[in-house]
Amino acid sequence: MQAYLVLRDTLRCLSSASETRDPYRWLHAAIDLRTSLLGEQARKAAIPEIHALLATTQSHLNDLAREHPQYEQSIRSTCEKLQRHMDGLQEGAAAACSLLERDALLNSYLNTQKKQDWLGHKPCLPQSLPTLWQHAESRTRPLATALRSLNEAVEDLDAMLHDFVGWEQRTANGGHDQIMPPRDQTFGLLVLGLPAESVAEGLVPDISGNRHAIRLRFQHWRPGEPPADVTEDLSYKMMLVPIA
Repeated sequence: MQAYLVLRDTLRCLSSASETRDPYRWLHAAIDLRTSLLGEQARKAAIPEIHALLATTQSHLNDLAREHPQYEQSIRSTCEKLQRHMDGLQEGAAAACSLLERDALLNSYLNTQKKQDWLGHKPCLPQSLPTLWQHAESRTRPLATALRSLNEAVEDLDAMLHDFVGWEQRTANGGHDQIMPPRDQTFGLLVLGLPAESVAEGLVPDISGNRHAIRLRFQHWRPGEPPADVTEDLSYKMMLVPIA
């Protein structure tokens, strides 16, 4: 699940950077995407994990179709969509990997992340990047085209995971709570729900624990201040997704 979550956020950052034509954001996201797709720097390759998540989701949906025959046609249609994602996933990812491995600018930018930059990429790139980026679409459009099927698969999977089970209303007493997942099930994702205005004001959960007990401590993250624990009772929503 972790490799999928990292890739999902990286793809969104890459898309945002392309829309705003921000070269530094695009390069950072493209390097991170390459790391996820190729499984570099001790990171787990994301495509096999996404394929497994799609297959597991499809299996769960097939079980639901048998349990609820009145929804079988709709569920079967969704399963067919997941199958199309699985069939087209590898081809698009292979084309994206090829572009990411070959691109000279990306390889040069990757060298700037190294501790020892003997060739001076760090002082060189900031001076040349604005000029190089005048023809950015010739670099960004082929990658976006190659990533189209992967983007669709990831976004559809994300929507399904967030809609897979219902929300459970909970209260964090004094800003603290502990979630005890059932021992007879395997869960791959915890989703927490808070009012958007509260998150905008800096309310965030600090999460720790393991698969047997998940501890939550809500905090305020305000600009220029250290984290401050919430001390009053706090209502929130949560769901545990039984797909791993």
